[in-house]
Amino acid sequence: MTQDPAGRRRPPVSIIIAATLIVILAVVTIVGALTVFQLPHPVTSDGKHVHLLYQAVLAVSFFVFFGVTAGIIWAMFRYKRVDDTIPEQVHGSNKLEATWTIIPIVVLVILFVPALILVLDLKTPPKDSEIDLTVDAIGHQWWWQFDYPDDGITVQATPPDYNDLTPPRLVVPVGKTIVINISSTDVVHSFSAPHTLYKLQAIPGMINTMHLKIEEVGTYTGQCYQFCGLRHSDMRFIIDARSEADYEAWLAETQAAQGVSPDKLTASRGDE
Repeated sequence: MTQDPAGRRRPPVSIIIAATLIVILAVVTIVGALTVFQLPHPVTSDGKHVHLLYQAVLAVSFFVFFGVTAGIIWAMFRYKRVDDTIPEQVHGSNKLEATWTIIPIVVLVILFVPALILVLDLKTPPKDSEIDLTVDAIGHQWWWQFDYPDDGITVQATPPDYNDLTPPRLVVPVGKTIVINISSTDVVHSFSAPHTLYKLQAIPGMINTMHLKIEEVGTYTGQCYQFCGLRHSDMRFIIDARSEADYEAWLAETQAAQGVSPDKLTASRGDE
């Protein structure tokens, strides 16, 4: 170290540089974690659980990233070679080995348990008595078709006008348990709306099922997330979440436009 005129010892320039870089790293890490690495705002009950788990994983990941990177920066400047002196060599330490083995195991177990519970919840369909609405989402090259089997209506049964594209709307009521049966008529597609924080593949010959409960009124964009051919980018849709009254009004209007009689639907269900 050097001394200033007052006789106080000043740290070497290399240490000052290292400390400055570590401070910059800390700022960049915090800003990045709070901005570009954040997920879209979740609007479903399960999406909020996914978001909470993601925040925990993100915090652990960035803490490890900062600690490792800051340690490398410090070592580079603190122990850089200036003469033939060799720093103290540590050839083995049972305490260190145990520490950096046990801590990651504990962290992984803590994160694994809620992740497993969340996955099981997402993959376990609700009971029939808990389902308020069932929709069949059918992927085509290149558009989504939405069938409401219990209500006798279909949204976007034929290809859209790609020169003036209006994405089909999956209209649903908020606060209700919705089951979406996802399938494909041709190639593999992927059904996802970012604000649900949930994605499922649409595979020919299979039906994959997701369930969700949207808690906020609004419109949320979605699209196919699996490259499926020439017009993959046009394979968009909109989830239109409405209040129960608005949803019932839309349903009645759509049934009337498609010539569906609610009385006949009720009678046909009774015959079944």
